[in-house]
Amino acid sequence: SFQPRRQVFCVILPQGEVPTPLAQNPQTHPAYLEMAPAKSNFDRSVSRPNVDCLSGEWRRPHNDLQEQRVGGGHKAIHDDETAARIGFGKAPIHGTVHWSQFTPLFLEGFGPAWFESGSISVHFITPVNHLQPVKAFMERPDPSKKAQQVSIWMEHADGRVVLEGTASVGLKAGEMTTMAQSKLASIKPVKGNLLFVRHPIGTKTTNVESARVDFDKEVGNAFPFTLNQKLDIITEYHPWFAQSTGQQSPWGRAVLPPEALNQIMLGFAGTDEPPKWPSTPEAKWFQEVSGGRTPVGLFGGCEVIIHNGPVYPEETYDVTRELVGAGETPRAEFNWVRTYLKDRKTGVLVAEMTLQSMMLKQSFDGYAELRAKSDELGRAKL
Repeated sequence: SFQPRRQVFCVILPQGEVPTPLAQNPQTHPAYLEMAPAKSNFDRSVSRPNVDCLSGEWRRPHNDLQEQRVGGGHKAIHDDETAARIGFGKAPIHGTVHWSQFTPLFLEGFGPAWFESGSISVHFITPVNHLQPVKAFMERPDPSKKAQQVSIWMEHADGRVVLEGTASVGLKAGEMTTMAQSKLASIKPVKGNLLFVRHPIGTKTTNVESARVDFDKEVGNAFPFTLNQKLDIITEYHPWFAQSTGQQSPWGRAVLPPEALNQIMLGFAGTDEPPKWPSTPEAKWFQEVSGGRTPVGLFGGCEVIIHNGPVYPEETYDVTRELVGAGETPRAEFNWVRTYLKDRKTGVLVAEMTLQSMMLKQSFDGYAELRAKSDELGRAKL
């Protein structure tokens, strides 16, 4: 069963000091100190004080993507200099790193079944910087139900909401309304022709990608660390996640932590093979005028539904993708891409991810002029 480490937070060690892996000795690891935020004596939610809920411990997650390699002529938004240049101040942590803080809540509320048929679907609201304390909450599930959906959210120490959404167990996509589904349904028609999204809704990738997360190999350019390195700083460690103790799990082998579900489906996980989208005149035009440049991006929302889990490390899966939504806000264009993760041997759908990628307009030099040309091209096609 899950044994939480109470009021313990990840911190960076002094330069040159090498820690003992948490997976080997989590209770005495020098990277864990008693560092509760100033107002950490409350277990109730500040933003939803009247909701009967389960709450996690205060945790200080790491920005582990400062060295993320994204191409496109720029660094990722998780780089401090890049974040400051586009008006974000300090670099934000990538949103799905917070998913692991829900591990003890899922296990308490849903049991191991969450790893077999669970879901998590969130909208990111306010950013979190390196080592800022945050706390996870989940509406208390009904213990008499094997299949159900509840609300989840996360808060800063001052009560500001980091993310909000839904989590479930035992339900399929058509049996619930998730946060991502609600956001997709609320997309407003675009006036003009998006610059960064060059394919029509419903477009599918033309290749089958490989996806794999290993304990001792770097996940890929998007996640420049190994699973073992991730487990050394993960906010909620569990023996089921580790190579040495994974056989203790109900499935007799290690399973991926919640945040790693995004890692294995985002792309380039254990492979250099990119997703291939159909070649269209619209896509070719943007490639030519952009000169290979891309905007700085970040996640607006993300959902994973596990159909036939768990999802395992050291296992190669097949991946395909579909564009399921697109739109814009005053500051960004966005798309929603659904990724399907299938068992390579049987073809069975193991899990799917629906991800909203926000592409920041101000980060792309000449956006206004090129968007005007894109709009003109769109009108010419009508």
